[in-house]
Amino acid sequence: MQSSDTGMSQGAAPASRDLTDLIDLSPWSGFQKAMLACFALVFAVDGLANQSLGIALPALIADWSTSRATFAPVAAANLAGVAFGSILGGLLGDRIGRRWALIGAVLLFGLMTAACALVQDPTQLMAVRFIDGIGIGAAIPNGAALISEFTPSRRRGRAIAIGMVFIPIGGIIAGGLGASVLEALGWRAMFLVAGSLPIALAALFLFVLPESPSFLQRAGKHDELARLLEKCRIRLEPSQHFTAPRAAKGMMAPLGLLLSADLRHRTLLLWGGFFTCLMASYTIFSWVPTMLHMLGFDLTMTSLGITAFHGGGVIGALLSGIVLDRKGFSTTHMALAGGAAVIAAILAGLLSLDIVAVLVILPMMLILGFCIAGLHNTLYTLAANIYPTEARATGVGIASATGRLGAVLSSFTGVISLDLGGPLAFFGVVAVLLALCGLSGVAARAGERRKTLAHTSAVPSHAATGS
Repeated sequence: MQSSDTGMSQGAAPASRDLTDLIDLSPWSGFQKAMLACFALVFAVDGLANQSLGIALPALIADWSTSRATFAPVAAANLAGVAFGSILGGLLGDRIGRRWALIGAVLLFGLMTAACALVQDPTQLMAVRFIDGIGIGAAIPNGAALISEFTPSRRRGRAIAIGMVFIPIGGIIAGGLGASVLEALGWRAMFLVAGSLPIALAALFLFVLPESPSFLQRAGKHDELARLLEKCRIRLEPSQHFTAPRAAKGMMAPLGLLLSADLRHRTLLLWGGFFTCLMASYTIFSWVPTMLHMLGFDLTMTSLGITAFHGGGVIGALLSGIVLDRKGFSTTHMALAGGAAVIAAILAGLLSLDIVAVLVILPMMLILGFCIAGLHNTLYTLAANIYPTEARATGVGIASATGRLGAVLSSFTGVISLDLGGPLAFFGVVAVLLALCGLSGVAARAGERRKTLAHTSAVPSHAATGS
C-alpha cells in the first residue's frame, strides 16, 4: 500500500511507477502545504456548523419556552444526518472524486446552517439539522482522504493533526459568535453568520481545489495527474507514466474490502473506538452549554465554557500529531483516553460538591478538550492510513459514521443523565465512555503484535499508527 524504502533521498523520484511511493519520497512542496490549508478550512467551518446548535440551544429554549428534552430529537436528527452523510460522502468520494464530493458537502451544510435562521419550531429545526448533518458528515472522510493523498507519509500524521485541529478552532469560532452575535442579535443572526462562511468557502473551492493525485491515477486521467504533480514539484521522466489500478465494480464495492480478512480486525476496532469516543465528545458538545446554564452561568459564560473546551482541543490536536509520529498509535491513544476519563471523573466529583467557580471549571474544560481532541486525531489518523486508495474515503466515512451512532445516543443519554443525576451523572457517563475508548487502544496494541503496520508508513520512526 504505502510502504517505501526509508533510506532513499527525500528529493529523489523513484524509478517505480507506484504513485504513492513517488509522493512519499518527494519533498513536501509549498503547493501541497497550501492544499493542507484549504482542507483545514473545511474542518474549521465543519466544526463551526456542527457546534452552532449547541451554542444556540440555551437561547432557543428560552425563546420557544420549552424544555431541553424537546431538543433531544433535534440533536439526534443532526447526528443521524452526520452518520448517513459520512457513509454517503465516503462512497461518493471513492466513486466520483474527492473534489466534487467535498465541494458539495461544504455547500450543503452551509446552506442548511443558514436555513436554521428561518425555522419556527423544533420540528422544522429537526428536519433542517438532519440535512445539515448530511453535509457535515460527508465533508470529513473526503477531507481526511485528500490530506492523506497529498502528503508524504513521513509528514502524514502531523498533516492530519493540523487539519483536525481546525475542528475545535471551528468550535472556538462558534463560541465567539455565541458570546457576541448571540447576545447582541439573537440566535437567528448567529445561524446566518455560521452558514455564510462555508457557502463562501465552497464557492472559492470551485476555482482552487484540485482532485487528489491517487484518484486521478485510478480514473486514468494521466495528463491531469502530470500537471498536478508538476505543481507539487514532482518531476516525471518523459517516458514515465502510471498504470491505473483496476477499479472496483459498483458503488458499494469498497465496503467488502473493509471487512476482508486482512482488514476486518482493524476495521472493527476502529468502529468501536469511534463509537465510544464520539458518544463522549458529542455529549459534551450538545449539552455542556445547557448544563452550565443550569449551574447559573449566563449565556456569555456558557459560550466561554465550550470555547475553553475547544481551546484545549486546539493544543491537544496539534501535540497529538507530534506524539503520534514519535510514539505511535497505541501508546498515544491509550494515554489520551485515560487522561480524558480521569479529568471527566474529577469534574463529576467537583460538581457533586457544588464547586462551580469559573476559575475551576474553565481550566478543567480546557484540559478535557485537550485530551479528547487528541484522541479524535489518533482515530482519524489510523483510519486514513490503514485503507488503500480505492476504499480510503469509504473507510474513514464508515468509521466516522459508526461514531455518529454513538453521538446520536448522546443526544438522549446527555439529557437523561442531567435529569436523573445532574452534572455528577453527566460527567460520570462521559468518564465511562472515554475509559471504554481506551480499551480499543489495548485491542489495537494486541492486534499490532499479530500483524505489523509497517505497510502504512514510509518511515518507521514517523509511523502514524505503529505502536
